Amino acid sequence: MSSESNFSLPINSPDQIDDPILLELYSYWSGLRGDRKTVSRSDVDPIDIPHLLPYIILAECYDAGQRIKFRLTGSDIAFAQGSDLTGRYLHERGPKTPYLDHLSELYRVGAISHDGVYSAYSYGYTQDEGPKKVNRIFLPLNGETDSQAMLLVGQVRDKTTPTARPIWLTEPNHIKPVRLFTIQPQRPLQSSPSM
Repeated sequence: MSSESNFSLPINSPDQIDDPILLELYSYWSGLRGDRKTVSRSDVDPIDIPHLLPYIILAECYDAGQRIKFRLTGSDIAFAQGSDLTGRYLHERGPKTPYLDHLSELYRVGAISHDGVYSAYSYGYTQDEGPKKVNRIFLPLNGETDSQAMLLVGQVRDKTTPTARPIWLTEPNHIKPVRLFTIQPQRPLQSSPSM
């Protein structure tokens, strides 16, 4: 994704989010936002969304998204990664690979977004073993301090395609965007003046 470093994403409405779990997470976040510009970390209450927790990452963003620290990693994500990333930085996750560069760029783009970013990528290996699709949504949060941004990330992976190799070993020519866009914010309808 390095060629996409300084790009402008297309803008699509939330109904273009083609994963029901991530659409529900967006609707929850959007409801918290209401007519405000931002959602605070303290607004997010896990009690409201227990069934979504396995698919959620809560991340601190430093240096305009150049450094990402995982504060919480859902069980489905931890299982897929082979370990719980909570308390670790993204760059500590594994060896420097094209996939790590790609993931770092996705988080950076998510961190500088005001309205959220939706991505769906296929990570192919060979005709027999892939591709495997992973859908993600990146929703900005205000952190616990004014200078700290956070991300509420939802991640859902395709579990129907078994793969023999870890996704971290995906070669650059096998990382293919399926969908990538900024989410057009849902705003409450303004009531028209009565006549």
